[in-house]
Amino acid sequence: MKAKTFLLILLSTSILASCVSAAAYTSSTDVPYKIARLANEVVKLIPETSAPAGILPTTAPTPTVYAISTSEPAQVVLLRDTLMYNGPGNINFDSVASLNKGDNLSPIGIYGDFVKAEAYLGGIRYTGYINKNTIGFLPSNLPELTTSNVPWEPIFFPYCTGGAYDPASDTLTFVNQRDSYYDTETKAIKLDAPLRIKLDKLSVTGSTYNIVKILGVPETQEPWWKGIRRLDILNNGDHYLIGVRDGTAGSYNIVWDLQLSSSQPFYIIFDQVEGKSFNIYNQDGNVIQHIDLTQQPQLNLPDGLFPQGVVYIGSSTAPNSTSFVTGLSVGVIPNGKWVSSAVSDPGLAELAKSHNLTIGTAFSMWENADNRHCRVMKREYGVAAIYTFSLKGFWLGPGKYDFSELDREVDYANQMGWRVRAMHLVWGAVQSDVIPEWLIHGDYGRNQYIKILEQHVKTLVGRYKGRVHEWSIANEAPGRSFSTGADFWNDKIGPDYIDMAFRWARETDPEAILIFNQDNNESPRDPDSSRVIDKMYSTLQQLKANGTPIDVVGMQMHLFLPWYSKIAPEKDDVIATMQKFANLGVRIYVTEMDVDLTDQPGTQLEKWNYQAQIYRSMMEACIESQVCDSFSTWGISDATSWITCERQGCVKEPNADPLLFDRDFNPKPAYFALRDVLSDSSFLIVR
Repeated sequence: MKAKTFLLILLSTSILASCVSAAAYTSSTDVPYKIARLANEVVKLIPETSAPAGILPTTAPTPTVYAISTSEPAQVVLLRDTLMYNGPGNINFDSVASLNKGDNLSPIGIYGDFVKAEAYLGGIRYTGYINKNTIGFLPSNLPELTTSNVPWEPIFFPYCTGGAYDPASDTLTFVNQRDSYYDTETKAIKLDAPLRIKLDKLSVTGSTYNIVKILGVPETQEPWWKGIRRLDILNNGDHYLIGVRDGTAGSYNIVWDLQLSSSQPFYIIFDQVEGKSFNIYNQDGNVIQHIDLTQQPQLNLPDGLFPQGVVYIGSSTAPNSTSFVTGLSVGVIPNGKWVSSAVSDPGLAELAKSHNLTIGTAFSMWENADNRHCRVMKREYGVAAIYTFSLKGFWLGPGKYDFSELDREVDYANQMGWRVRAMHLVWGAVQSDVIPEWLIHGDYGRNQYIKILEQHVKTLVGRYKGRVHEWSIANEAPGRSFSTGADFWNDKIGPDYIDMAFRWARETDPEAILIFNQDNNESPRDPDSSRVIDKMYSTLQQLKANGTPIDVVGMQMHLFLPWYSKIAPEKDDVIATMQKFANLGVRIYVTEMDVDLTDQPGTQLEKWNYQAQIYRSMMEACIESQVCDSFSTWGISDATSWITCERQGCVKEPNADPLLFDRDFNPKPAYFALRDVLSDSSFLIVR
């Protein structure tokens, strides 16, 4: 054996020995490939043996390495543009690089529909997974990767929780200033593969413990613990405990002390989907405890922790305390399937930048607890229109507020990098969940109502100055002026409340964008919309002449609702209406668009295609008008739209299908219609 080859093998063996202690079932098992790259050689790897179903290894599996080859790695060429992901999937894994047709790749292994490969772009090496159908030829000896060779597919995303997430330290922070517990919880996540929960550290200030919750059945009854299925990971002072509830008592049915410091990483793997048993591993990948929940006499869990085939991930922070959760990851073994209906980067918000447009949608933390909602929101939208500002629950009395929920939503949106639009600072809709009872039933005079409203405007704008960038003020005031009792503030103060509210807001935050928002005002489609447009125009004309600081006219574009015309707006009419308002010295936003399909004829696909034409036409109108700076939908998914939902204040039309994504958060033709317009260079207009 030549000395050089011997030294290379010795070096590789030495490095490998120091690396194989990495935790089981992690992406660290591509270490042999990294070693080979150090020697500028290729290591040919036999995939690690996966544990049989229902059986877990007691230590991390060790890869088997063949002799080093002196041949150069095989090169393949991409047949079309594609994205490279950090795992074998294009739904929950993130893209790490954008690859172009003709780029050269070095394939490493194959897993399902994906090839693990290396690519050099701009002198930088990227390693990840691409769709194998984008490659024309693959080497015949390309190894099949096993579940031990690939990353677990994440089903929990820290930035979706509502806590403050620091990606640099991988730490979630939950601040609770209330005298009650602050609990977060994802929506149901379907389980179709074994589950892993990994945690690096739990810590807390202001209390002795904090909790990470893993639930199979959530808290939906009174008392809260009845019927629950829940496993808690607790930081009890300075070490970890695991407590389990089976829904038969208010306290833990059983608790295990892991004898691990709460700053020591560990992980749990359930060896079957039902969650009947699990192993607890330390940071070296060694099993420190095996627990079979079905065999514990204190528990009544014969069908496991996840009897409904779903899991919920949450946290619990004690009153007046701050909890810190570091390195929390929850994942399943990936199925390796390419999903052709999935959308990919860039999202709508990124595409819209070339048109100097922002793309937004209605936002609430409650809806964002669904990972699918959160991921779409993060990828597609740049403006979070927070409608909690409209709701009466936080306004407790004159000058009295509970800002905890609003603070969380605004801070979260800022953390995510979204532009925040407050919907709505002032809105006189008495019949909606807007005006508090203490105001409706209060015995105040006109001057007192003026002082109450002034205090309200200045308090909110002042509190969120610099964090809320846009305010919808005097929402729907022109349209509501046609009827007595439709606008609380108009009835109590008079129409001059509009001017007052805008001036108070500008005085408090001179940098904020102030929006005069209205429904049914995008085009003269029928007598009703013509009347609204004329009224809004005359009102705006008078206000601007008096110096009222209005920056934007908002066009809601809730189309085809039961009380609106079924005539579709024509693009040219919309452009003309936008320019008509803009000539008074304002810009235009499309603020709340959705398209109710309840009364549209045809098959579902025919309805969706008709809807797509309307969305396309309205986006084209926005761009071609040259006066429109923002385009927002009122929600993301048909599952949670205010038109389809069953909650108080919803229209309750289950077949309306009004938005860009269906009930499963799959993109609809309307979504692709907007992408097409935003991607079309012919629509680039120099402003």
